[in-house]
Amino acid sequence: MSPETVRCSTAFRERGEPMIGSAPVARRWLLIEHPGPWAKDNLQTAPIAGAAAAAIEAATAAHQGRSLLMRRPGRNTISGAASWYAVDTSTGMWVTGTWRTTDDLVVAAEALGTPLAQSESFAEPMLLVCTQGTRDACCALRGRPVAAALAKVWPEEVWECTHLSGHRFAGTFISMPDGACYGTVDLADAVGVVRAQRAGKVDTSHLRGVARYTSAVQAATGSVLAAHGPAPITAARPGTVEVVSDTVTRVEVIGDDPLPDTTWVEVTAEALPPAPLSCGKGPGEHAAYRTKVIATPA
Repeated sequence: MSPETVRCSTAFRERGEPMIGSAPVARRWLLIEHPGPWAKDNLQTAPIAGAAAAAIEAATAAHQGRSLLMRRPGRNTISGAASWYAVDTSTGMWVTGTWRTTDDLVVAAEALGTPLAQSESFAEPMLLVCTQGTRDACCALRGRPVAAALAKVWPEEVWECTHLSGHRFAGTFISMPDGACYGTVDLADAVGVVRAQRAGKVDTSHLRGVARYTSAVQAATGSVLAAHGPAPITAARPGTVEVVSDTVTRVEVIGDDPLPDTTWVEVTAEALPPAPLSCGKGPGEHAAYRTKVIATPA
């Protein structure tokens, strides 16, 4: 058996499992420019590990956040101070700065709180492609060509980044500041996926979900976009969310034209047979999110 046939991303595509609902769940993001090499745990990368990492972990936990390291495609050096960006995907605002020392990164972590909540600066578009080979080979093998392709069209917006969860979904990237996350993207379709979103016609065949929503809400809004689109990523948003059980959630999806005004969707987290979720590891437990439209609950 060749190495390619046992890659977790190849195995996932062959299984044909649903991907919607798989985006990492975070509202606020701290994006830190770092040329690498990146440690398997991004915050254990020198010189971040230690007090700065603790401050970042505390801030992301307190503000529904997540951190990523990033670098420009094909570059492993930075001229001058490195940049950082604190982005709120709910408001589309950001706070930015630069860093040379770990004390600067503590300031960056603090920006996820009050500074970001009070920001009046609209974030500029960013495309972050997971290429972290230290987490999984698929991320590098599939992600780097995607990053290179996107950088040819949007050189100022594209970054390589650390883990976006779900090695098996490689190539995967997230769009800022809206938080739309995509997967199973290859060189041939990368530019088209981005152009479709920016034209208000989201390619739901590659959509993992909008990261600021829970997995169930990602699945519900994504299913409505798929059924009634093409439409903008912002055209479907959650209203009432009812947690019925550990595995079932009912979501009221509020839609803008061309979507229905209101659609109730029942989302079930279905346990799937163990399967390879990461290269070089044995089969792991995982779930898929199944959706169906239901009558409005009484």
